[in-house]
Amino acid sequence: MSWRTSGYSTGVRCQRYPGGRYQGKWLGLQPHGFGVKQTSSGLVYEGHWQKGQRHGKGTLRRKELDGRTERIYVGQWREDKRSGEGKQFYPDGSVYFGQWLADQRSGQGILWQADGGIYVGEWLLDKMHGKGLLFTPSGNRYVGQFEGGCKSGSGVYYHGSNGQRIQRGFWSNDICITSLLSLPPKANI
Repeated sequence: MSWRTSGYSTGVRCQRYPGGRYQGKWLGLQPHGFGVKQTSSGLVYEGHWQKGQRHGKGTLRRKELDGRTERIYVGQWREDKRSGEGKQFYPDGSVYFGQWLADQRSGQGILWQADGGIYVGEWLLDKMHGKGLLFTPSGNRYVGQFEGGCKSGSGVYYHGSNGQRIQRGFWSNDICITSLLSLPPKANI
């Protein structure tokens, strides 16, 4: 039996299936190469495939009922998961750009929060973890260690947008355990 009579084909084609469709390159019975897959729920992936899985560079977006398109993720994929460098757009308006591993933020990254806060630093298992810098919406900032998404370890907290008070200390689960607070010197008039 040849591959032509067995339903096994290689090349470019459009395939409809229950719940969506795929248009692009195939290898055997699986998407392989560049293609676009759209589900009935409105999710659209446009990018590279390997043996039926998102693999390489690609964009995931959602088509809304009113015709708008909303980006969800732009970046690298490995074995159907976000892996490598990519940019995630969250429904609340927050944006993350950085490294991913198996669908979790891991490595170096920046998170711009919808409330105006910014975190720049290390991530592990989708949480701030390691060395980082956190800017709060009120203008305060923390430079130091994070663990499991919280300030944990040694760090410096600058109160006020101009660092009017500087707090050096040790944190555990976002709570300052011990610290030394210093005030800036008064200006001579």
